[in-house]
Amino acid sequence: MKMINSTMRSIIMLAVLLVFPGAVWPQEVSPLSEEPTLVKAVMCGSIEKFAPVNEAVVFSIDLERISCFTKFDPVPTKTIIHHKWYHRGTLISAKQFTVNPPGWSSSSSMQLRDADKGPWHVEITDKSGKLLSTLRFSITD
Repeated sequence: MKMINSTMRSIIMLAVLLVFPGAVWPQEVSPLSEEPTLVKAVMCGSIEKFAPVNEAVVFSIDLERISCFTKFDPVPTKTIIHHKWYHRGTLISAKQFTVNPPGWSSSSSMQLRDADKGPWHVEITDKSGKLLSTLRFSITD
């Protein structure tokens, strides 16, 4: 009788393992991020229909305005991001945006003047100041 019970228990355990493998050994689950995922960050000449137009790293002063475009997907929860514009290493402008689930695009722009020629960069940061991306570009004649 004990032999039958032992054999029966083994068969039941094997069946459970085959049918429900996660029931005996937990599967590894990666935690979901609460931060938005930056999927695209570019400098461009303009934004049309929520998309960047004329992406580049060198812009003519004749454009008069340039834009920084960012796209986040997914955005798990409503949060804040920043575009920080630097000219020759000096912070010129900081823009704050709210991004919302499930995905979000944002853009900021800068009016160009003759004094703005030279190297620039835009830092894209999250609400805690963590650097997500740096976009380097130049303004020329």
